[in-house]
Amino acid sequence: MCWSRILFTLFGLFVACSTYAQSGNCAPPNIGFEEGTFNNWTCDTGKVDADGAVIVTLCKPVYDRHTIIDKDYSPKVDPFGKFPTLCPNGSNYSIRLGNQNAGAQAERVSYTFTVPAGADQYNLVFNYAVVLQNPQHLSFQQPRFTVKTYDISDKKYIECSSFDFIASSSLPGFQLATGTPDTAVYYKDWAPATINIQGYAGKQVRLEFTTNDCTLGGHFGYAYLDINESCNSPITGNTYCTGENAIKILAPGGFGSYIWYSADLSQVLGTDQALVMSPPPPDQTKYAVVLVPFAGLGCLDTLYTTVNSVNAGFSFVVKDTAYGCEKTGADITAPSITAGSSNNLTLSYYTDPFATSYLYQPQAILKSGTYYIEAINPEGCSNILPVQVIISNPIVTVTNPAPVTYPATIDASLTFTHDKNVSYTYFTDDSATMVLANYHYVGKTGTYYIKAVNAFTGCVTIAPVKVVIDPPPPPIIQAPNTFTPNNDGINDYFSLTIIGFGGFGSLKIFNRYGQPVFQTTSKYVPWDGKYNGKPVPVGTYYWMFEGKNTYYNTKVAQGGSITLIR
Repeated sequence: MCWSRILFTLFGLFVACSTYAQSGNCAPPNIGFEEGTFNNWTCDTGKVDADGAVIVTLCKPVYDRHTIIDKDYSPKVDPFGKFPTLCPNGSNYSIRLGNQNAGAQAERVSYTFTVPAGADQYNLVFNYAVVLQNPQHLSFQQPRFTVKTYDISDKKYIECSSFDFIASSSLPGFQLATGTPDTAVYYKDWAPATINIQGYAGKQVRLEFTTNDCTLGGHFGYAYLDINESCNSPITGNTYCTGENAIKILAPGGFGSYIWYSADLSQVLGTDQALVMSPPPPDQTKYAVVLVPFAGLGCLDTLYTTVNSVNAGFSFVVKDTAYGCEKTGADITAPSITAGSSNNLTLSYYTDPFATSYLYQPQAILKSGTYYIEAINPEGCSNILPVQVIISNPIVTVTNPAPVTYPATIDASLTFTHDKNVSYTYFTDDSATMVLANYHYVGKTGTYYIKAVNAFTGCVTIAPVKVVIDPPPPPIIQAPNTFTPNNDGINDYFSLTIIGFGGFGSLKIFNRYGQPVFQTTSKYVPWDGKYNGKPVPVGTYYWMFEGKNTYYNTKVAQGGSITLIR
């Protein structure tokens, strides 16, 4: 039989992935959904009323409202935030809580467990990402995501372990999704936060993750949740190995500010998320860090850690620079990037030096910038080092050449500035498969393509160059208007001169009666003023030329008159 309960909470849709992290106390069964089911979880669905009260009913998981995200089958990227739907902490499963359908819906998943006896310092570190429409209603009417921890033993909520996320929140990191119609959709990429359950050893508590739409029913919110089934402390980097000359201790991310102290809280040592010390302090040195939350996200908290010196080798080397191409990107997971490092390292990839923002595709980075690789060996020694990624295809800045007139040609290799580290080839098609035979002498109008290949990275750029070869003018047929075939060696023959791209076909000469007196098909045979071997009378004769325009391969015909004088 289903049962219901009423809570005063507000709407939202969210993604969370949590790290169960305490000294020697591992996570309860399936808290991270690694069975691919909701075993040991309870699921609720319901509504949010006009006053912001969430009314939910305990039921089985509801399709599309409590959704298992499987790394092998589910969509890889959220449609609005474009972040991975699977928590990027290496797990195989996450869940989505809620959906894109509005209607004043509410969803919840809960997990009940007993804090281990003796675990006085007990903290739950979770990562979250939020997707919410922002209709700019009153605060209690907005879509929202809430996290609460209920002390079952004392029948009350733990105030400092409650979180409230809405799209209009001042929490840093909210971004406006692009291309969304009507009401704006805001999202917050994966980020960590910590649930403080200190002082509850031996008590039974219930974690509640709730999402809901706006109270008026017209705007949605949804989420993903995953809990890292780990036994580690929320403070990392407190172990160093033999030969290390520095140590970087990292507090959990997701807080507004940090203050590091000596163990007795008498001396301030730093105010960053990381406490860096060189050389490392002596073994078993203790430190404290005060975590100051963002407004509305928990309470002031203090965590303690002890430095451990381990007699084990640890070598971590990262290449200064990794190169990649625009389409395929750079791969900083390649063995060459960490060549020279110890063999037994577990590597993780981030966009920040504090290892709080996951790098989703380290094997295909498409944007230049500084990225970070964290290495941890089996003994717990760790370090985070940067690598500069440069995405750069060869730059080919083409200046289209000025038009020339046939038979002049253009040298395609002179249309851009060459780089000594780049090789160039020339093609007639944009896919660079048909080689341009003689790129030094391009004699035909068209678009040709220069393929540039970087000798070090293999990156390719194909750039077009437009060549214009203007056609030549029509051929000119020149002929004298008189000639004197008297064997004095001067002007004794009549012939034509062809200027330009014209081909000789035939020349015919007629008397004034239209009778042919001469005919030739060779430009090398002139008329000597005779017909059948005998001189023709003085007078005016008419010539007719036929040939062709050799550029266009078209017919050319022209005629004129010639006066024969003796």
